[in-house]
Amino acid sequence: MESRTRILNPFGRYFVKVKWSAPGPERPAGGRLTITAVDGPLRNGDCVRGCGQCKEPLEDDSRTCRPGWTMADRLRLLELWDRWHLNDMRPGCEHQRDQGWDQRRIDETMPDTSYGLHFEGQKSRTWNLLVEVMRDEHPRGLLCEPCPECGYRYGTGWLCEAVPDEVLEELFSFPETIINPAWI
Repeated sequence: MESRTRILNPFGRYFVKVKWSAPGPERPAGGRLTITAVDGPLRNGDCVRGCGQCKEPLEDDSRTCRPGWTMADRLRLLELWDRWHLNDMRPGCEHQRDQGWDQRRIDETMPDTSYGLHFEGQKSRTWNLLVEVMRDEHPRGLLCEPCPECGYRYGTGWLCEAVPDEVLEELFSFPETIINPAWI
């Protein structure tokens, strides 16, 4: 699929920009998918609520969907956003992703979204994930550890994960806005 952008407006003054940059000279390994939003854009460049990765409004079922949108569509957009946004900035290889390295917690009693110190002797604050700490700091640390299949050391670069054509087709099949937002 060639490069393209689509502005979505699932409800109210909440707008989502879906941008696909196809592979090219500056990105030969694969394209890049970026998804951002603005909730209540104002003409002065500000916004009423939030912008960037403000995905939470998609889950708010108190907001009435625009024609052509359903709550299921909004949740599906959120699911695709969570899974594929910045597909060319993956810290782990496909094997490490398949093995769930990025979901293994340091402290199993705390959520992975917990930020701080998670074990005695931890040098700096991190998210509660083993991919955030090295083996010399924690016996199960995964940062910079090699993949048992291909040898790629987790977190030592950004890898590109190809976005399936079906995903791009689905994202670009959501109804495009008929409202011209102040910005997005």
